[in-house]
Amino acid sequence: MTDNRSNQNLKAAVLVAILALFGANVYQFVNNRGLQKDNLAKETEIVELDKAKVELEKQYQESVAELNTMKTDNEELNKSIEVQKEELRLQKEKITLLLGDSKNLRVARKEMEGMKAKLTEYVAEINKLKEANQSLTASNQNLTVEKENLSKDLQMKSAENQQLAEAKNALASDKESLSKERESLSRKVNRASSIAVTKISAEGYQNKEGKKPSGKSKAKDVDFVEVCFKTTNNSNADAGNESFYIRIINPIGETQTIESTGSGIIKNEATGEQVKYSAKANVNYKNDVQEVCGKYENPGAFQKGVYQVEIYNKGFLVGTGTFKLK
Repeated sequence: MTDNRSNQNLKAAVLVAILALFGANVYQFVNNRGLQKDNLAKETEIVELDKAKVELEKQYQESVAELNTMKTDNEELNKSIEVQKEELRLQKEKITLLLGDSKNLRVARKEMEGMKAKLTEYVAEINKLKEANQSLTASNQNLTVEKENLSKDLQMKSAENQQLAEAKNALASDKESLSKERESLSRKVNRASSIAVTKISAEGYQNKEGKKPSGKSKAKDVDFVEVCFKTTNNSNADAGNESFYIRIINPIGETQTIESTGSGIIKNEATGEQVKYSAKANVNYKNDVQEVCGKYENPGAFQKGVYQVEIYNKGFLVGTGTFKLK
């Protein structure tokens, strides 16, 4: 009886031990299963992080390479590209820091997508700028060609104008020479056709109311002086109206002139000087000896002394004489 109970107790103890061992094994299995899942998850996270890092590096290198291919000889555009490359580098550093913790993987992925989108947008902008720059370059080239053509045209026009100016100067010089020759010939003709005068005489007169002027020799009594002379025959002179200019020079060397009474100025063709004259006498010249007279009236008083008389015709001195007032 006692043996049977002992056997039963032993069986019960063995059963308990088996059950305890089984329970421990089950716990160990379940625990190991959980650890395996955690390890697998961590390994997966590590793999995703490494994958993201590789993708980030690849994306960055490709972006930099693409930006480098867009460089041109435009310095401003190249500077802008370098600025964008620096922004990419800073963005990469920021994402790299995020990838240091698996918790930030999703955020890092979004940053990478944003970096890619921003690059795409910037590349499109650069392409527009390049197109605009190419258009401007083409326009500048066209303008340069037009400028060169205009410069050539201007040079041709300048050469033509120079030739015209030289021709004009030559023509002007010829014209001036011809004019001088003509003037010289005209002076010679006028000189040859000027009419010499002789027997120049002058007499002072006094005006009296209601009476004919009476001749006076005293200066204080003289109101006007009449100068008379005789023309000579000149076959080179044409018959017709001729003007003789009478210059009366007082004792102190001054020409007696009163514009209101017919005085004026003529050119001395022999010297080119301007000469004042006192009176003018006109005659219908007939190529023979004719007496001509001209009158000079002085509203003031005549001076005492010897007066010089010069007669001009066609601008040339054709006779001289003197008279005296006491």
